[in-house]
Amino acid sequence: IGMQLVFEDSLPTTSIDPDWLEVSVNKTVVFESDPVMNPELSIDVTIDTSITIPLGEALIDTTTPIPVEFSAPPAEATGILASFWNAIADTFDVEVEILIDLPDIDPATLPDFVTTVDGVVISDTTDPEGWTPSFWTFITNNGLPTPLENISFELLTGENMNSPDTLANKTKISLDKEDSEWQEVEHLAHDTLSSALKMVYKFGISQYSGDETDILPIGTSDSVKIDLRIILKIFGVDNAVVTIAETELPTELDPISFPSDIEIFSGVFQTGTQSDVNEISISNLKSTFPFDINYYMNFRNFMPPEGSDSVKIDRVLTSTAYSETFEIDEYTFANPAGEDSALTEMTVDISAVLQAQQTLIPLDGSELGRMSIDVDISDLYFESLEATIIEEFPPSEQSIEGIPQGFDGMAFTNAMVEFEMWNTIALPIILDLDLVGINSLGDSAVVGVLASISIADTVPNPDTTKTIIRLSKLGTTTLKYATLMDTQPIDSVTVPPLAGESTIVELLSFNPAFINVESAARIDGRGEIIPGAGIGGVYRMVAPFEVRMDPMTFIPVTKTPIDEIEHSTRNRIRNTLAHAELTTHVINSIVDGELSILHSNSIFFPLDTTTEMLAIYRDTLIAHGDLFGGEDLYVITNCEAMNLDSGNVYIFNVMDDFSKCVDGLVYLVKASSSGPDIVVSYIDTLVTIVLPKPTRYYGTSGDQVYGSASTPGDITHSSIINAEKIRLLTDYGDHFIVPRFQLNGDT
Repeated sequence: IGMQLVFEDSLPTTSIDPDWLEVSVNKTVVFESDPVMNPELSIDVTIDTSITIPLGEALIDTTTPIPVEFSAPPAEATGILASFWNAIADTFDVEVEILIDLPDIDPATLPDFVTTVDGVVISDTTDPEGWTPSFWTFITNNGLPTPLENISFELLTGENMNSPDTLANKTKISLDKEDSEWQEVEHLAHDTLSSALKMVYKFGISQYSGDETDILPIGTSDSVKIDLRIILKIFGVDNAVVTIAETELPTELDPISFPSDIEIFSGVFQTGTQSDVNEISISNLKSTFPFDINYYMNFRNFMPPEGSDSVKIDRVLTSTAYSETFEIDEYTFANPAGEDSALTEMTVDISAVLQAQQTLIPLDGSELGRMSIDVDISDLYFESLEATIIEEFPPSEQSIEGIPQGFDGMAFTNAMVEFEMWNTIALPIILDLDLVGINSLGDSAVVGVLASISIADTVPNPDTTKTIIRLSKLGTTTLKYATLMDTQPIDSVTVPPLAGESTIVELLSFNPAFINVESAARIDGRGEIIPGAGIGGVYRMVAPFEVRMDPMTFIPVTKTPIDEIEHSTRNRIRNTLAHAELTTHVINSIVDGELSILHSNSIFFPLDTTTEMLAIYRDTLIAHGDLFGGEDLYVITNCEAMNLDSGNVYIFNVMDDFSKCVDGLVYLVKASSSGPDIVVSYIDTLVTIVLPKPTRYYGTSGDQVYGSASTPGDITHSSIINAEKIRLLTDYGDHFIVPRFQLNGDT
């Protein structure tokens, strides 16, 4: 059996014009880094405390013959033996330490480039009572008979108190009781704190230098003790002192790409261009970080002529926006990767390096800083251009739909699709083709073609070349010809299908429900663009199919719906029409067989009622949601089997009364495990028409396909549609009509 499917399209002629030297970039790239946030820390320290060191709890009064202990201050003036007092003074060496732990900054809130937090800076905030951050110390000699000596106090801070930083350090040689109180204050605003504070107080008692038998007087107001009062006020911290490692900050710009139809190897830019052409403009380049950032940007594709500068920026960023425009007339455009590497986007080196340093960052949770830059690339006009031209021809897309189901009996033994292409310039053309067949189960098969077209000579006025691309059971064969009129190819290559792809024969034997044909061609070659040169292309696809047909049955995908008939019209038809006669004139150019017109209340028709076909039909109903997995189908043709009095079959999805049941009609029933079986639909054969066999076939190949019919079969056929079938056709509900073909094959 032979048949031929022809579909064709043309590719419009495309000329190279001067506009191809004008590359439309005209793009603005805006970069702004995500903000880096400051950490938050709050410190509020207030200490107002007194420390008393008593010495007169059990002093000995030596003014009486018998020593008597007394407490200080004494009720009456008394005294203490000098030798006894010196013994007390000799062992008195006091050091008082007070340690205060301060909250740390949460490491998770620190910027990544911070390596250490070296401290926090005390703010100069004043509280509502007028206190400023300060450290007050009051020391009182409260009635000691000899002075305090070697008095000192320190306020220290540090993570390691073995080597702390000193915030306050005061000393006094001696303090007599007549001097009463020693007072010192240290203002702490803008001082730096570490993770802890430590206060250290030291003092001793001086020896009596007279005769040890002397009596040292102790009056009634002498408490013989040391009073120490401490006031520490810190109301907040402003900044953290941090160490920053040398860090490269994120600076990635969106790619600055060329239009999709060009890949540039090299070129020279025009001179004397107008404004907004051949310009690279940088604006809004700034950093709001409170430290130095070394910024570097280099457009490596632009080679300056002698006496001109590179398209490059190398500077330390500040919060003041920087702008600069580079005019690149006469510059050379090149690829840093080498002259044989094509460019589809510009090569831009960018780095932003944060210098290693110690600096301050606020502790209020505000934004620490960010970077930004705007890059404007104008259109680029070239004097000459070495490039790969990627110029798309309009794609051709066709869909072969409505392929009938049931083609299992047809085997494709050969099939061929040919493309004819020609080329008139020294640039190649690439043909890209996909034939995608999808069957009724959703599975697909693909025939893919990617072939290059014969390239014309580079001599002046080259001949037009020709290329034939042939799809067959072998795969893809490409035949290249030096000229359009040549009959012998200069090159021939056959490529089998790639992994996952099919041949054209396998695709058609896949029994697809439809085939999508997507074809496109493009100029795809490297050369120097010369304005005025032209290229052209056209293709024609011819598909002669040779098939072997076994006996087979198939039903078209498209069903014809019959709208429900209005009530009065239905009654007139049933009361007046006894039967209908259908006369058909059939001309058949394939094998003989039968054509049946089927009628059903469902859009789905099984090919026949065999167990195999009912299983396929069952899967169709399950996919459509009319049947559940596990439910089976069977056929009833005897109304008595559906009698409501004796049977167990629910009929009311198909008929509203048992009297409407038709003996001999095929009823499809689904078996139910939880209740009565249910009638799903019925299938009625309205008429059957004989398909006459062709009387003569072509016996030799030529313009006609071998095995196709030269004289088709021709017959006129009459069929009767009786009243019972007319009543079924005019019944309530949906009705669908579809032809069913049964072909006897070409054996």
